[in-house]
Amino acid sequence: MNEALKTTRLWRFAKEDNAMWKNVIKAKYGIDALGWWSKMSSYSHRVSFWKSILACLEHFKSLVYFEVKDGSRVLFWHDV
Repeated sequence: MNEALKTTRLWRFAKEDNAMWKNVIKAKYGIDALGWWSKMSSYSHRVSFWKSILACLEHFKSLVYFEVKDGSRVLFWHDV
């Protein structure tokens, strides 16, 4: 159940563009070039909550797929 809740949070991070909690995570940790995920924290303490959520990222990526649409958020040579 815990892993399901973490992957739900990752889904919401990818989909909710104007959510206040997402803006806080983006300001604190930064965001990847295309805006799908936040960057990993470089701090070794006080980040256990978001770090534990990001630990599920690879599993989450294996469960979702992306539609290309206009291609603005897809890296052709790097994305599977």
